[in-house]
Amino acid sequence: VPQYWEDRLRRVRAAGLNTVSTYVAWNLHEPRPGQFDFTPNTRTDLQGFIKLAQKVGLYVILRPGPYICAEWEYGGFPAWLLHTPNSTIRDASAGYVNAVRRYLKAVYSETTALQFAYGGPIIAVQLENEYGTYANSRQYLEALQVASLEGGIIELLFKCDDHQGLTRNGLVQLPNVLQTVNSNDRVGMHMSGLRQSRAAKAPVFVTEFWTGWYSLFGAPYGRQSLEKIMRGLGEWLEQGASINFYMWQGGSNFFHNGAIEGPFRVISSSYDYDAPVSENGTLQPKFYEIRQLLKQRLGDKVVFGDIPAPIPVEAYGTVQVTKYAPLDTLIAAAGAGVTLQRVCSMEELPINDNSGQGMGWTLYRHRFNADTVAALLKNGTTGSGYVELPYLADFGVVLVNGHLLGHVQRKVPAQFLVKQVLRAGADNNLDILVAHFGRNNYLPDGTEHKGLLGQVLHDQEPLSSWSVYPLEFDLAYIQRLLAKVSTFKDYSGRVLHDGRSLVPCALYAELVIKDPQPHDTYLRLSPGFKKGIVILNGAVLGRYFSEGPQRTLYTPAPMLRHGSNTILLLELEEVASVPTIQFVNKQDIGS
Repeated sequence: VPQYWEDRLRRVRAAGLNTVSTYVAWNLHEPRPGQFDFTPNTRTDLQGFIKLAQKVGLYVILRPGPYICAEWEYGGFPAWLLHTPNSTIRDASAGYVNAVRRYLKAVYSETTALQFAYGGPIIAVQLENEYGTYANSRQYLEALQVASLEGGIIELLFKCDDHQGLTRNGLVQLPNVLQTVNSNDRVGMHMSGLRQSRAAKAPVFVTEFWTGWYSLFGAPYGRQSLEKIMRGLGEWLEQGASINFYMWQGGSNFFHNGAIEGPFRVISSSYDYDAPVSENGTLQPKFYEIRQLLKQRLGDKVVFGDIPAPIPVEAYGTVQVTKYAPLDTLIAAAGAGVTLQRVCSMEELPINDNSGQGMGWTLYRHRFNADTVAALLKNGTTGSGYVELPYLADFGVVLVNGHLLGHVQRKVPAQFLVKQVLRAGADNNLDILVAHFGRNNYLPDGTEHKGLLGQVLHDQEPLSSWSVYPLEFDLAYIQRLLAKVSTFKDYSGRVLHDGRSLVPCALYAELVIKDPQPHDTYLRLSPGFKKGIVILNGAVLGRYFSEGPQRTLYTPAPMLRHGSNTILLLELEEVASVPTIQFVNKQDIGS
């Protein structure tokens, strides 16, 4: 959060480090084609961040992508790139390169005046990210270099690769672009790869020295041992390398988590990363060990800043879920929706200036009219009345008139017998809710579509005429949903009185903070919730999955307020038997 940027930058300077690198996420700054967001005093305030870095005595390395990986949603790419069928990314195709040039022009218009030559802190700019692992298009990399030079970049240009990329046959090298490496061990092997791919006297720069690792929902906490980190750091320092620690401080992705394939797994909401500085600013043992090693090896060459005081953390107790809203309320907050003859992926929807839906959930509704229902109920043929679902991504909930038929896993075809729950003499709604959990951030391509990925069949014939409602969970959607809180009903249990399933649903709770100045805390759900999203005071705090390892969501003080704080849980699958929300003073992310 922007209110903590200066504090976290001072925790960089306190270790004797003199530079901070920052990725720039394309999808955060250009949410729709040609519409850019660099709003001051918000998380998109790129200039503000760079100027704060200079204020605390740090140089800046700018890493604008267009691909950044970073375990971020789609590796930083905006989902609207997928709106056009058969689109491609990370290549020299005209449509993609034109979009990249427009984006880089906007980024550089914000940052060129902040280069070192003009009195600013920016000393280097990165092209792409680990591109050698993905492909070897010289034409594409040259287009990025030209866009950077035309955008006014006069400082050092560089590109980074891991060992796989460095040793790839045909690794592209560009004139006046430094080749760097991402590594925290096997220094000899990586140095050999560097020697093969760059000028002999070029400086050695480790662009990403990994201090920890990311975590996945449903997998053990990611970490790197202190012993490994210190051994690798010492070996790289012996090579005279400049080192960028990735990450120096962990953080939270606040709903912009990525995912990995093979098998599909979702990056956790916490990006604490087992880093030297944790997501709430706590200085971990790695911080002090690295600080001491730099002091021993580099001596007077290192200037250490003061260590900032710890940020207070508060336990605010437990609050009860008091109200709920059924799926129809979530749908109503989406507005009129769109009408389609055949279903399509969320990215292909004709919304948002014809750029599609980027994130959130998508509700596909087909209405069986009363005549069709009468025929189905009369027909006793075996198999009649089955609905077959194609592949979907990433998780589906299937209902008829609010009655749950079942759940559908990612890219697993399914079928349901609908006639057993149809109502005679009336129209009936078939609802398919599909949740997006995050797009692949490592080696992504142009096939990262979400939603329904094929046609829905009824008795082996495609169903036509659909109403589609995008639940995007952006600021506008959340405000419309909050405006309906007065219509929420008192919560009384997990099964509604008419037998319909409670989930998917929205659950409401309120936290009252009496302190004039709220402090950081951690949100923890009672056991029994399955998977969903937490919204706090109108902003998405993060995702939760019962599989763990993450059990708490970091809740920074700037997202809280004195008095009433509104909490919404959007649950997909199951509500706890006693649905409560705790605010605790201890992080629990499986570490």
